Amino acid sequence: MVLIFDFDGTIADTFNLYIDVMRKIHHEYDFKYIHDEDIELCRAMTSKEIIHYLGISPLQIPIIAHRIRGDFTKRMKEQKIFTGVASVLESLKQEGHKLFILSSNSEENINIFLGLNNITQFDAVFSKSSIFGKSGIIKKIINKNKFIADDVYYIGDETRDIEATKKINIKSIAVTWGYNNRKALLDKNPDYIIDKPQQLLALLAM
Repeated sequence: MVLIFDFDGTIADTFNLYIDVMRKIHHEYDFKYIHDEDIELCRAMTSKEIIHYLGISPLQIPIIAHRIRGDFTKRMKEQKIFTGVASVLESLKQEGHKLFILSSNSEENINIFLGLNNITQFDAVFSKSSIFGKSGIIKKIINKNKFIADDVYYIGDETRDIEATKKINIKSIAVTWGYNNRKALLDKNPDYIIDKPQQLLALLAM
């Protein structure tokens, strides 16, 4: 199997860092401050709904995304890998699966994190500067490596991950330990949904 993982909220537990950065820069870019009571509300929204709720202009999105990645770089050493993910990645590699990362975070940030956590199982890391448009990169990965689409799974924690897989007809595995909550993910009809990293092994063994 070919397993393409999202990074933030799937491998790295960066949600609190994301909230901290958004709170820090909201005055600078004139969007709504994320109060504690907003957090669960945002977890139930799609990315586009969050952008609208916070009052972020579409023209601001790439600028804010770039700023977030820069702030993440300064604090990647503080971030933790989700419990159980490292051992699952090792098992998947031993079973012969091809493992990739595709994220809107920067390749630099991802590689810093992987190095600090001794994660060496990934065949390659791909970074997409836009928070949307993952489907095009996934398609390029498939075509370049001559993978069979039926063998490819994208594993992510956000509704936009599921949307990307549907555009190119590959299977999605939604994880509930990241940014979006379970209901929001189910509303997008993923092919599979898991609540613990270890469930990925059982799912792929079916």
